[in-house]
Amino acid sequence: MRKLLVVLLVLVSCSLLLGNVIRLELWYAQTGLYSQAIIDICEEFNELHEGKIHVNPVYSGNYDDTMVKLLMGLVSGDLPHLAQVEQSRVGQLVDGGAIQILEPLIDNDPEFKAQIDDFFPRLLNNTVYYGQLHGFPLNNSTPILYYNKDLYERAGLDPDKPPATWDELVYNARKISALGPEVFGFRVDSADWLLEMYVWQAGGEVISEDGRTILFGSPEAISAAQFFQDLIREGTAVMTITGGGDLDMTGNIGQMIRSTGSLGHLIANAPFEVGATTIPPKVRGDVPIGGGNLYMVAGHSEAETQAAWELMKFFVQPENSLWYALTTGYMTSRISAFNAAEMQERMEADPRFRNTYTHLETVARRRPFHGPYREAWGLLAEAWQKVLTDMNADATAEFERAARLAQRVLDEYWEDLDF
Repeated sequence: MRKLLVVLLVLVSCSLLLGNVIRLELWYAQTGLYSQAIIDICEEFNELHEGKIHVNPVYSGNYDDTMVKLLMGLVSGDLPHLAQVEQSRVGQLVDGGAIQILEPLIDNDPEFKAQIDDFFPRLLNNTVYYGQLHGFPLNNSTPILYYNKDLYERAGLDPDKPPATWDELVYNARKISALGPEVFGFRVDSADWLLEMYVWQAGGEVISEDGRTILFGSPEAISAAQFFQDLIREGTAVMTITGGGDLDMTGNIGQMIRSTGSLGHLIANAPFEVGATTIPPKVRGDVPIGGGNLYMVAGHSEAETQAAWELMKFFVQPENSLWYALTTGYMTSRISAFNAAEMQERMEADPRFRNTYTHLETVARRRPFHGPYREAWGLLAEAWQKVLTDMNADATAEFERAARLAQRVLDEYWEDLDF
């Protein structure tokens, strides 16, 4: 009887202990080595907080799927404590008050507050909305210019001299495309962040700073599409909507712009010697900061909020930020991690890995994030694809039409929100 009582007391104690564990859920939106890196960090956090906090990382689908699930969760109440959200999609959540503002948590955490200056300012600013900090950088990158050194040599170009201007890029592209009908000097992409970059580089803007005025109907923005339409028409460039990565791997593309996160993959798998450099400036040198950030979902209990705060801090500790960057190829968000011996050794061994940080110091900028932006961008993408796949399409007419429709989207959104 005494033994039975002891066993019952142990079971009750274990039950009470488990009941006191604060359970968190984190939704992540990537697969492969990227998701495994997130899972590994969560598992280490759980070991360090055993019996107190336990986080369950859950794959929530790609960026679009995750955003849809979060918006549905605002109605159903089925929401995680933290989520990895791509930055140009987060606006509706911010506007709806669904994302926890972090300043109060930082102010109550003097030890962490003293570390804020250790974040790269441009990356931290990427999570500031309407003057308030809402998240921390997670998987950030910039695009860089890749080039096929084998095709450079065949075309009589110096494989160790990448283009420093768009004029040089076009000159090289024409030399490469002259090698044969299936060879193209440049591949034009329609990915969202690259489309924004093309407009910026031409001296234009996509949307106003406050998110209320569409600006891609301007002559500068239109000139970006016209520039590439001309290159495609003459056979110097090729346009891809999907399958661009596969086309790059054929070895028939001389120059292409992709994420710095592609560098390791291309080095390991491309059937050519990979050159990589910063993106040359055109009218401007602006490049976008891409990827996702880590956000805390508002509305949870105080205990869960504090536990989620501990997890957020754990993700951006210098050692974890460094490990995540070295593992995935994304940028570290911490200056001390960038200066760490392991990172510097990586870049000394292969200077190609420096390019995205060069952008970060000089020309990298945040992408539009406002609530109605994704729908407005969709109209821009339609105009872009029309102009670059139909050589008879009028860039001015297509862009001005898309801008009018997109402005209606903005007006309706802000009218409803202001009301």
